[in-house]
Amino acid sequence: MDLQTHLAFGVAIGFVFFGRPEIALLVGLGALLPDLDREYWFIGRQAYKQEQYHRALFHNMFMLALAYLVSPFISLGVFIHILQDSFTSSKDRGCEWLYPISRLVKLGMYDADGHPQPLDPKEHVYFYQEDPHGLVEYADLDLREEGPCPWRRTYGPALNSSLLDRGFLCGSIAIIAIWLFAPGEAHLTFLLSYPSPGYITFIVGYAAIAIIFTAGELDRRDEPLKIPRFNFIKYPLFAVGLASFASWLVLYRNEIFANLEVIFSHPVSILLGVLLMVFVSLTVIKWQTKLGKTQAIV
Repeated sequence: MDLQTHLAFGVAIGFVFFGRPEIALLVGLGALLPDLDREYWFIGRQAYKQEQYHRALFHNMFMLALAYLVSPFISLGVFIHILQDSFTSSKDRGCEWLYPISRLVKLGMYDADGHPQPLDPKEHVYFYQEDPHGLVEYADLDLREEGPCPWRRTYGPALNSSLLDRGFLCGSIAIIAIWLFAPGEAHLTFLLSYPSPGYITFIVGYAAIAIIFTAGELDRRDEPLKIPRFNFIKYPLFAVGLASFASWLVLYRNEIFANLEVIFSHPVSILLGVLLMVFVSLTVIKWQTKLGKTQAIV
């Protein structure tokens, strides 16, 4: 889905469920973050082609946890983004919710044409099938690669063709408009009366994200830069974007520290939760590869 759709839906969720502009802006900011794993100059073209980092590097549960350390509302925005992208079509490759754990499975039991492949005695967990040729051939341009790749992604059930995207966008704009202008409500007045210093903090954050996205857009494979002589500006743009985002973190530091204090006030619970996740994952894999089962399929 497009960035404006993720942003509008995140802001709409923030307004409707929390009714406070600062929360809505945080959710909207979080809804932009996952797409920073698109094809940017700091990821080598060959590595990006082979590994398909988009919809994986920042579209996963670990990104949710990292964002939660900054703000639960930013984490909510990240979750909304990933959830929306999971409903796009199979040619958009869905989202890799369990990255990098999902990358531990590298082989398919069948090749792209459905023929059995030689099994590795050292490997016990396989994908059912590598990406079919037709899926790769009809994928979006920046995902269209030569040859089959492991079927890593969680494929969404809905066809996209921009219809789903436009539906989310128009619906979100309508919800925001209703929330602001509903008769008998003072939401718009409340929004306009919010202290301006609070908005300055968000302007810095959104500007930083916009600059980083601009730097990345200069190096897309599916839409080559139309004025190559300006390509060099992507490096200083990216540096400025990172510096601006660091400045936003500094401006937002009090809220971050308060959130971290709450999170780590019960360190034993956090440690037990992490250990439990690891234990459950290993137990499931072990169970699926025992009792005569030589392979498990994911």
